[in-house]
Amino acid sequence: MTTVLLNIGGSIFQTTFETLEKIPGTKLSSLKRDISDKASTASFYFDRNPDVFNSILDLYRTGELHFPSNICGATIRNELEFWEIDKSYLSECCLKAFYKHENDKSILNEIKNLEKYKVLDIPKEECRRGCWRNCIWKTIQYPASSRKASVFNILYLLVVVLSTSVLFINTIPDLRNPKPDHLNETSAVEKEHIYTKTTVAPPVFYVDLFCGIFFTFEFITRIVVTPIKWRKFFCTALNVIDGVVIIAFWALCSLVISGPNFIEDKAFSYIIMILYFARLLQLCRFYRFLNRFKSFDVINLAIRSSICQFGILIAVFILSNLFFGYLIYYAEFEDKNSFNNAFLGVWWAVVTMTTVGYGDVVPTCYLGRVVGMVCALTGILILSMPVAIVTSNFTIYYNKLKEYTNHKHKEERKSESRFSLQKARESGSVFPKPVLTVDTIESHKMQSSGTKS
Repeated sequence: MTTVLLNIGGSIFQTTFETLEKIPGTKLSSLKRDISDKASTASFYFDRNPDVFNSILDLYRTGELHFPSNICGATIRNELEFWEIDKSYLSECCLKAFYKHENDKSILNEIKNLEKYKVLDIPKEECRRGCWRNCIWKTIQYPASSRKASVFNILYLLVVVLSTSVLFINTIPDLRNPKPDHLNETSAVEKEHIYTKTTVAPPVFYVDLFCGIFFTFEFITRIVVTPIKWRKFFCTALNVIDGVVIIAFWALCSLVISGPNFIEDKAFSYIIMILYFARLLQLCRFYRFLNRFKSFDVINLAIRSSICQFGILIAVFILSNLFFGYLIYYAEFEDKNSFNNAFLGVWWAVVTMTTVGYGDVVPTCYLGRVVGMVCALTGILILSMPVAIVTSNFTIYYNKLKEYTNHKHKEERKSESRFSLQKARESGSVFPKPVLTVDTIESHKMQSSGTKS
């Protein structure tokens, strides 16, 4: 029996070839080919981690492969590849640690991909400190870049809230003034003529005009200082929506100010309604504002990772609606006044399962009430599942984003300190400390002895 001494990173492990041949097709099992059969002792050196090798050697001894829980899955994968051991030997209790690093790596890649979309794509010659385009773009797009950027984005949010409030105020009849041609009308203005026979109050109009000018100037500024190509800029969904909202605003202003003769036509009110609806798309500006913060990215990532589960739950929800909608139709078959068709039953099932309960159609007999009770309980169970899924994914992405952000901030601080130190050395304000050598010490001694003599 030949003794095998394995020097793994300075630690000595002793075993035999009979033990290593228990797992054929691996690097350790093929070591016997490198020595003669007459040798009583064989020594081999591998520059690997000795702590991990304990688990590798236990596989040959016991036939089971276990790794400590504090070892990263990437380290386990690298060691298995080096020792040419198939991952099928890994015990089931260690699979979580083995595959955890792959899941973490995919999550970090998604986070980094989000970062790429927010990185300033400014040419290198314009990335110097103090570039006016760089400063304006950071101020508009990145609230955390400086104090003035935070102030501007708070102002932007307040103007968005103000402009949205004006849209809703415009629909209140008591706050609208009748046009000069309709001052003598005593009857209340019909809803379809609210835009043709009345106008907004002057203070409301001036506030709305201020908000429109602010958004127009902000949009033009972003076009001028954008670091990306204009074709890509105008292909972005949020920028397209901004352009549509601004065009709709100025179209409405031109119609209100000019006041053409055909503005009182009833059909023209529908055009006004379409323009106001286009202006309602400015609610997406809240999304653009929230999208600048990393915390909002966690919600996006959690929802994206839950789309598959959402699809399955929506399919189950639809099938349940069809089942209970058809069932309630026959459960209430004797009542001629309720559930005249199965489609009405499907509408009732949707309202019941979502716990809305409009009460426009309700079961009246006992069998229908039993079906309604089961339908409501099924809806509660189905709708509670997406909450747990999104919450779990949100926690995972939030923790990974927090770890990645902290690591990135530390690296940025280190790079900034190195850069400032390098600049200080170049300017001559900081000098490197002299290195003490034997020659410098002897020269200092000779100088000191010369001064004494």
